[in-house]
Amino acid sequence: MMDRSHRDSVRPFLQVKRFCVLKSGGFVYDQPFQLGVNIIRGDNGTGKSTIMDLLYFALGAELSDWTDEQERCDETLVEVLINYKPFTFKREIVSSGKSAMYIFEGTIDAGLSAGSNWFRFPYARSVDTHSYSQEIFNLLGLPSHKIDESKNLTMHQILRLMYVDQLSETTKLLKEDKKYDNASIRRAIGEYLLGIDDLEAHNLRQELIKSNSEFDSVNSELKAIYRFIGSDNSILSSAQIDNEISELEKKIEALENDRKDVRKKSAEALNDDIKARVIEINDKLEDLSSKEYDLIETKDEISTELVDTSLYINSLYSRVKSLEQSRLANSEIGELVFKYCPACLSPLEDHTEEGHCTLCKSDLASTERHYSYIQMSNEINFQIKESKKLVEVFHEELSSINSTLSSIRRDIVTLKKEYLSLSSTADNIDAALSQIGIEIGYRRSQIVALNDKREMVDQIAALVDKKQTINKTISGLNERLEQIEAANKNRYLEVYSHIEEIAASIIREDGGYESVFENVEEVTLDFGKDKMYVNGRSKFSASSMTIMKNAIRMAIFIHCVGDNQGRLPRFLMLDNVEDKGMTEERSQNFQRVIVAACDQLTDDYQLIFTTSMIDPALDKTDYVVGPFYKKGDHTLKFSSA
Repeated sequence: MMDRSHRDSVRPFLQVKRFCVLKSGGFVYDQPFQLGVNIIRGDNGTGKSTIMDLLYFALGAELSDWTDEQERCDETLVEVLINYKPFTFKREIVSSGKSAMYIFEGTIDAGLSAGSNWFRFPYARSVDTHSYSQEIFNLLGLPSHKIDESKNLTMHQILRLMYVDQLSETTKLLKEDKKYDNASIRRAIGEYLLGIDDLEAHNLRQELIKSNSEFDSVNSELKAIYRFIGSDNSILSSAQIDNEISELEKKIEALENDRKDVRKKSAEALNDDIKARVIEINDKLEDLSSKEYDLIETKDEISTELVDTSLYINSLYSRVKSLEQSRLANSEIGELVFKYCPACLSPLEDHTEEGHCTLCKSDLASTERHYSYIQMSNEINFQIKESKKLVEVFHEELSSINSTLSSIRRDIVTLKKEYLSLSSTADNIDAALSQIGIEIGYRRSQIVALNDKREMVDQIAALVDKKQTINKTISGLNERLEQIEAANKNRYLEVYSHIEEIAASIIREDGGYESVFENVEEVTLDFGKDKMYVNGRSKFSASSMTIMKNAIRMAIFIHCVGDNQGRLPRFLMLDNVEDKGMTEERSQNFQRVIVAACDQLTDDYQLIFTTSMIDPALDKTDYVVGPFYKKGDHTLKFSSA
């Protein structure tokens, strides 16, 4: 295992000592880098950005938008000092940009001759080992979540604040990332590296999003049930339902006893016509009662189906929301690596090619994963549509049943009146028995309906308890977030004020190319919104935007170099100190400004930046790295063969 005993002894520090790019076992780029300022210079189109992007990848970022020259290369080797101890990182260049990292404790030369003393760490955590991001965080002494990697930041994410590239919009505070980006992540990156939050607030915000989603889902289910039961609050009492069932059971028992008594009585001779009519009425009453009972059962079944379908529709809406959250979570976490089959738990053979799924072996680079999310979303929306049609059918059936029940009950009332009239002239035992049977059947149907209601009551009670539990969790999360924000308020104001003060001083040195920059009164930055402002403005000319962005990123870097509580490892890469519309004089002035600002720093740091307009005074110093790459030349030296 690697020695991490030094990690808590010093502040986080990262320095690139040597960077190599390999093709077919040979070096196509090999340059040493020094402590402090490092300048890579050359004409436009000579591959300065190619090297910066490869270095960004070598340090742990995900890079998939490769240039032709980069795709010709096989792997990167970067020798670094992590908290002043040498390590070498090796990564294979693959189309997905998610290759594993091999880490050697020592220099590049020692690593190439060491053979098997390299430790392999995957892009994402697996069953047996953690990711290379976790390993590097451990080596730097940076805090991280010990159990759930999804609650951690990754090297890819924190490098977004340590690399200013050419492709990201100049309006963006952080390096642009279309896969793993949202306001929560951006805020977490800023607060974490500036030493304002140790990811607790970030994790709490993630938990809050999850809890609010669960609360909305439960609340929707309850609303669906309440809409179904309307204003009939009596069914919401389980005790009341039990009392009603008990009373009905007593009435049934009494009716059974009455039926026994009636059967014991002797029947007197009846008029044949009356007797025939009584029998006819009795048959009709039994038939109508049977139909009434069947319709009540059908109504209860349809009502139950209606509630279930309504709840199912709500669950589908929740699945749509969860699917979107899953898409975002997948973007944050990245590729999942399985060691065991989730179906049969058998070990998976470890021969999956890089960039392919460990289960189905599909090429993840060629798979448009977002199309799968769209297909799943369409399927769920289709189910919602079909379920809504069912709800309409259920409502129509209930309406028809209610109409039929009203007609049957009117007929029953009419026949009962006639039955009683006939019974008054003749003591019809059969009619009495039939009437008792009708009453017993009706009471039993009421018990069935009450049992169905009790199930609904139990469901409501469970949902109410769950809602209260979630609400309590949300309150606790909000309370803890408020406590953290209150505790960090002074730290937040102190850090941001200092950064904005440094940025303003750098911008004022621009040289009069932008009138607003000469009288800077306020500089603000917002990680959540990914925005920067000077005197309330966020947009200027392209060249002025380049100056503003680099000045603010330099200010963050300079602050962190001198901040004992900061976590940014005193490392910065700038590949955008000038744009195509910037004059040579303005670029060279800015180069002198940032070098002068760095020369005032007393703590160790490393700044690497590129320029096609090197200031002649700087070109004669030890700040430069490698040769000046002239037009037609390239940083990557491929053999003619």
